[in-house]
Amino acid sequence: MIAVQVIEIRWTKATRGAPRANERAVLPRAFALLQTGAQYVYQNYLMHERDGFAAVLKKEKQVDHAPLKERSLVLRPRDDGVLVLGLKWDPSEGQPRRPASNTAIRLAPGQTARLILNGRHASYIGQEYSEVIYNVAYGDTIAPDCFVARAPDQQFSLAAHLF
Repeated sequence: MIAVQVIEIRWTKATRGAPRANERAVLPRAFALLQTGAQYVYQNYLMHERDGFAAVLKKEKQVDHAPLKERSLVLRPRDDGVLVLGLKWDPSEGQPRRPASNTAIRLAPGQTARLILNGRHASYIGQEYSEVIYNVAYGDTIAPDCFVARAPDQQFSLAAHLF
C-alpha cells in the first residue's frame, strides 16, 4: 500500500512576514488519513490565507495501483520492495524552477517520508506564495495516524528562498 497526502498552504504578502507569518508557522503539515483500505490512497488538503488557513479536503481517491507521478511527486516501486520517491518540479508549483530529483528517497516498507516544495505565483490579482508538503507512507498496512503519530522517517526539501 501507498498513501500520499498533499498539504498545500497558500498566502499573500499580508502574511508573508512577521508578525502574521506566525499564523502559517503553526499550521499542521500532516493530518490523519481518512481511509486506508486501497492499494493507493491520495488526499489533498488546501489551507489558504483567504479562508483563514482552514484545512479543506480538496480531493480524495482510492485506487488499485499508484500512478507514476502525483503532481510533482515521482513514485517508483521497485521489484526489491523499495519505493523510490522524487520531486520533478512542475510550473504549477510556482517559481523558481528546481532541478528534478527523481531518486531523493528510498522508502522501505513500514516507513514514512515528507517531501517539500515552495513557490511564488504571479497572476492578475497579484503575487501569492505556496508551500506544498508531500507526506508518503508505504507498507503492507498503513495506520490512519501514520503521519501525525511521529516524525517522518525521511525528509527531503527543494524549498527555495522566495524573496
